[in-house]
Amino acid sequence: MCRCLTALSGAMPVLFGLLLSAGPDAHLQAYQPADAVAAIEKLGGSVRPLGDDDKGWEVEFHLKGQELTDKGLAHVAALKNVVSLNLRDTKVTDAGLVHLKGLTTLRTLHLERTQVGDAGIAHLTGLSNLEYLNLYETKVTDASLVHLERLKKLNRLYVWQTNVTDGGVAKLAKALPELRIVRGVDLAKLPVASIKPKSKDPVPLKWIAASDEKPPKSQLGSQITVTFENKMAHTVKVVWIGYGGELKFYFDLAPGAKRQQNSFSKATWLITDEQENPHGYFITGTDDALAVIPGKK
Repeated sequence: MCRCLTALSGAMPVLFGLLLSAGPDAHLQAYQPADAVAAIEKLGGSVRPLGDDDKGWEVEFHLKGQELTDKGLAHVAALKNVVSLNLRDTKVTDAGLVHLKGLTTLRTLHLERTQVGDAGIAHLTGLSNLEYLNLYETKVTDASLVHLERLKKLNRLYVWQTNVTDGGVAKLAKALPELRIVRGVDLAKLPVASIKPKSKDPVPLKWIAASDEKPPKSQLGSQITVTFENKMAHTVKVVWIGYGGELKFYFDLAPGAKRQQNSFSKATWLITDEQENPHGYFITGTDDALAVIPGKK
């Protein structure tokens, strides 16, 4: 037994050296799924299995895990078989995306309002099953679009409020003709004069209080106006939920204030406090509307 222990002791430096040479995340490869899930949840993320066989995972950090940094993505890589990953509003940068290179099962990736740029997108070129990518308000340019030409299954891309150009979008559209590229619409630029004449009073919208259920994404409809009125005792933020689920801040509304906003029907308007904690939301109809934000009971 002593000889065995001596031999094992002598081999440990070699084994440890091999482990290090395998890469920075090699020690995480021995994780069981439960270990990776626990680590992700400790960082504020949530993990849900897609089906009963645990062969696919949906991982989200955008609600309580916004302090996530690049290092934490190593635990996502260790989980493997991740199908959907939401990193919106986290502190992830280009360096963190290197951990995603091996997640070839990934189909949906949210990177909205992160510090990701062209160097980070270069790490995603091997994600052969990626279908949806949201880069809203990131630092990407046309150089990122060149990298994305390799993702043949990509069918939805959001590049609203980025530095991509018309030329870059046209080139990518030619390379991936089935890809829908969404560059967004600025509701603030809709001309009020072009909206249909008012023939009746605005229709009151239903207030839907915040819950664990996600507000729906907006859909493109007809042009209307919405008058927001804040009856809360504090200032609120009025945020539009876009067609891909991206969040776009429009304005602050002081207690007792009113403000008219161009909109479309079938739009979802989220109301939060100044720390961006959700209070509730409205969904517009086909008529000009009044959205009264109720005071607390």
